[in-house]
Amino acid sequence: MSNSISPPKPLRDNLRSQWMLKEGIAFLNHGSFGAVPRSVFDVQTDWRRRIESEPIEMIGRRGEALVSEAKVPVGKTFGMGPENFGFVTNATEGVNAVLRSLKLGPGDELLTTDHVYHAVRQTMKQTARQAGATCREVAIPLPAGSSRQIADLVLNAISPKTKLLVIDHVTSPTALVFPLEQIAAGCRARGVEVLADGAHAPGMIPLDVEKFGVDYYTANLHKWVCAPKGTAVLWVAPPQQSRVHPAVISHNLDQGLAKEFVWQGTRDLSSWLTAPTAIAFMENLGWENVMSHNHHLATWAHQMLVDRWKVQPISPLDGSLLGSMATVRLPGKLAKLQGKDVQDFQQRLYSEFGLELPVVGFAGQQMIRVSCQVYNVPAEYERFAETVLKLM
Repeated sequence: MSNSISPPKPLRDNLRSQWMLKEGIAFLNHGSFGAVPRSVFDVQTDWRRRIESEPIEMIGRRGEALVSEAKVPVGKTFGMGPENFGFVTNATEGVNAVLRSLKLGPGDELLTTDHVYHAVRQTMKQTARQAGATCREVAIPLPAGSSRQIADLVLNAISPKTKLLVIDHVTSPTALVFPLEQIAAGCRARGVEVLADGAHAPGMIPLDVEKFGVDYYTANLHKWVCAPKGTAVLWVAPPQQSRVHPAVISHNLDQGLAKEFVWQGTRDLSSWLTAPTAIAFMENLGWENVMSHNHHLATWAHQMLVDRWKVQPISPLDGSLLGSMATVRLPGKLAKLQGKDVQDFQQRLYSEFGLELPVVGFAGQQMIRVSCQVYNVPAEYERFAETVLKLM
């Protein structure tokens, strides 16, 4: 096995200087919480100053208009009519809003895959428990072969009891891009609603949310869009909007989705108001350039790590199931780490070697997920590869 591609060239020189990342750390974990560019951070700080200088004017009298204005470029960028989505704090909150709004009863079923984000799994479990319903996970075995294989496994698992499919657009533990449109079309034909967890999708892969054919779509902007933490969206198809409410019910109950979500009680609006600035920052680099660069880097890093460590890939080496991340099996004894040893290994990578990455337990072994953002360079991944070999 050998690399068939070379790493991409940087989009611009010294892009890392536009972020506030700590010197000496190879930050290969953009996928967890993102990272905010300096200029975006400064704009959020300015919004906070403005709000604190006139709290009643900025929140009480102008808050709704300011949030509604901020939604316009977000909706335009990701294919969502402003009246069809609202801001939430994160995708998990978006999932909670949808699941808490469902009417389930005994015998009903919530379906997902074993690649589901654990917080979403727990939300589904609690929702089903309260209604006397059940949750079921369909296994997507590794290595995953193709989009068609994934879609067939999911759609063949639907039963007459299935009321809702919760499906990742990009899986968190395994970094696989699932064929959302194909799965949504199959669910429509079977009369099953679809909630898409697009936590990683905006800024990683092209999005035109209203064309996916799903009923609900929630996604984070604080990851690949590089907006401040606490910036996410929940889109709901018009036929479902009258029964979906925020996780926090406030004054605007039953006044329509956009109105309800614009006011969810007193909160720091600065992250939402800064979302257009983050979009503009990334647009200045060129969305197509950003996504192409990051996908190219992820595909190369995936190939390189599999080759260096001599492990079996969990997805095709051509990158056909990847976006801007790749999950790779750890080699040798590191794949069998358990409990505290996993945390110690991850901490040691950071503290001793200046490498920030998440260790992922999946399918009975330990893997590691690398993220690729425009500030990353190939040498960081090569240093990581050699460090792991030394630690073996």
